[in-house]
Amino acid sequence: MVVATLACSCAHTGPAPAEAAYGAHIGTNTPQGLRAKQLLDMVNSDWPIGTVTVGTLADPEIVEAVTGAMDRLWADRPITVTGVDIGAGHATLHVRTSYAVSEDVRLRTGESGLVDRFEVTVVKPKIRQWPDVDAEITRSGAHYAYQASKVTDRGCVRVAGTNVDESLPLASIFKLYVLLAVGRAVNAGTLEWDDPLLITKEAKAVGSAGFDKLPPGAHVSVRDAAQQMISASDNMATDLLMARLGPGAVERALVAAGHHDPASMTPFPTAHELFSIGWGRPDVREEWKTAPPQRRAEMLRTTNVLPYDPDPERTRTPASPYGAEWYGSAMDICRVHAALQATAVGPAAPVADILSATPGIDLDRAKFPYIAAKGGNLPGDLTFSWYARDRSGQGWVMSFQLVWPTYRSLAAATWLQSIATQGFDLLPVGPPTR
Repeated sequence: MVVATLACSCAHTGPAPAEAAYGAHIGTNTPQGLRAKQLLDMVNSDWPIGTVTVGTLADPEIVEAVTGAMDRLWADRPITVTGVDIGAGHATLHVRTSYAVSEDVRLRTGESGLVDRFEVTVVKPKIRQWPDVDAEITRSGAHYAYQASKVTDRGCVRVAGTNVDESLPLASIFKLYVLLAVGRAVNAGTLEWDDPLLITKEAKAVGSAGFDKLPPGAHVSVRDAAQQMISASDNMATDLLMARLGPGAVERALVAAGHHDPASMTPFPTAHELFSIGWGRPDVREEWKTAPPQRRAEMLRTTNVLPYDPDPERTRTPASPYGAEWYGSAMDICRVHAALQATAVGPAAPVADILSATPGIDLDRAKFPYIAAKGGNLPGDLTFSWYARDRSGQGWVMSFQLVWPTYRSLAAATWLQSIATQGFDLLPVGPPTR
């Protein structure tokens, strides 16, 4: 069995890493101990993980999957060993990432001496009270904001949180504002859920998780595009919807949702525009960082006359230190979730179903029968948000915005989701309505 979600075909091109102190001794007098030590040498090396060298560690049938799992560890290096369990034909490494997230690495060796079973799991932190949330995230070294809020007729009432009014990267949570603009247009009669959107080669360049197999010239409906924008965080679908809505629509949604500073997000960047600024060629991040609003607007317009040309050397380099991101506060996130639920009436009623199709969190449905979700993940920026309606009909919003100076693997998302899940257990949920 192999648990892995990423794959990489890059190969090692340098010498073997030198012996390093990993925090605990790993005996190499058994095949499983030898492979465990080899694994730590590889994931703590400065050389990228690749299938060629993983082939010296793992059985050929699982090389690609093991490569993906090891690449996640490598991205979070240095990996420190906090404990080692060696058994008959198997080993478990208890490790800690560079941002203090604990993981267990389990491997088994077969008759050939190669690894034929491999699994990496994130150890869930224990959250028993709200201060535990701050303590756990603080240990990760992230600059962060989080908030748990009760939604009332008067707005969002904070139950717990830190830095709730600080404007931080939203990553793909920005797509909630696009969906709000869609819902408002549908209710206004200027947009229909069945309206077709044309897929183009240029639109596909920013990536499409939901429509990647559809060729240029194909059409998708507004409803399907909105669903994929939220459920799969589809960037192409987002840009198609923004183009159909027309200039100013999302900016008006910012105002309607009560964003604390709509001017800071005007003009509202498309995925194509912001990705071109943050990760495209030529590299214009330094200019963007110091450019006044008018110049930034000109730079965004310039990206639309050029194809998106991502720089492979910067795919894991954060752009938010240069201000290339979508921004909002924890209070903004709560308000846009509340605005979306209020908009999900009449013709725009499907908005509620679109938001809840992929909850992204494992909660007790008897306690929280409705869960809407949107998160995001850009290099160095990790965000999550949920609107949950409890069994009494009360609405709650919980959000997290974490910013690191370097890339973090998907292990960080698993870790943060486990914190959020336990956070929902701390909410003062009332009894069911009768």
